[in-house]
Amino acid sequence: MSWYAAYTRPNHERVVDKLLRDKGIGTFLPKVIVPSRRRDRKILIKRPLFPNYLFVELNQARGNWMKVFRTPGLVRICGNERPMPVPDEDIESIRIFVNGDRNIYPLSYLQVGSKVQVISGPLAGAIGIFVKEDSKKRRLVVSIELMGQSVAASLYDDEVKPY
Repeated sequence: MSWYAAYTRPNHERVVDKLLRDKGIGTFLPKVIVPSRRRDRKILIKRPLFPNYLFVELNQARGNWMKVFRTPGLVRICGNERPMPVPDEDIESIRIFVNGDRNIYPLSYLQVGSKVQVISGPLAGAIGIFVKEDSKKRRLVVSIELMGQSVAASLYDDEVKPY
């Protein structure tokens, strides 16, 4: 049995997880507790660690694969040209992180030199180049070009996404 990353329709992780479990297929949907704002209060809710993804345990039997592919809300099994298994040690590491007592949160995979878009804060909507990361302050430096000039801004990592 191997684990595979399954990509779902937006906000369908829980539905696909339940449907696959009902079919007798092993799944792993890592969740984290995050604060959520309501009009009159803040609450803590459980959200999927990786939005639109869950892990499915499959063997080589064709019947199980067909059950998975026919699940409503499931878009595809991740891989280059064919589904690629996720190493068991990666799944175990994610389980350790999720079950630990530390606060964890997903980060976009950003590389220096990649284009990013600011999604919150006073610079929301701006598009720039990821220049460097300050891991001590959990901040990113993004260069934004204006009229042939460059401006650098220091932003929190949750304020930007890949463009």
